[in-house]
Amino acid sequence: MSLADVVRSGVAIANTVTKSLHATVTHRAWIGQDAYGAPTFATASVSAGGGTLKALVELTQTLKSLPDGRVVQAKAKVTFLEPVPVNGTAGRTEPIDPRDYIELPNGITGPILTVEGMVDPATGEPYLTEVWLGV
Repeated sequence: MSLADVVRSGVAIANTVTKSLHATVTHRAWIGQDAYGAPTFATASVSAGGGTLKALVELTQTLKSLPDGRVVQAKAKVTFLEPVPVNGTAGRTEPIDPRDYIELPNGITGPILTVEGMVDPATGEPYLTEVWLGV
């Protein structure tokens, strides 16, 4: 059994054990801009890279270092333990682009600060995806 198999199994176990803690979040995939420069998003269907998904949601007030060196305040961490459907629009980072829209069950939303996750070499997809929302 390889380390990749151990991590894959561990994430699957964590997903099963924490099912009762999963919240329903709204994810709408960024697909471009309208004529006025405002962002446009995919329809809410999961197959279009949007809709409702299950995730662990941690409300937190913490400082998060961004890849560009800035330190900003984060207000929530959303952890997807199952694959997030890809949208397929050119110019996006899949499966979650920093320009996407995520809304928590209590209505909280915010800019996506970072999208993190270790990639499974067998599938090329993340084992899990962590999304940090900012203020």
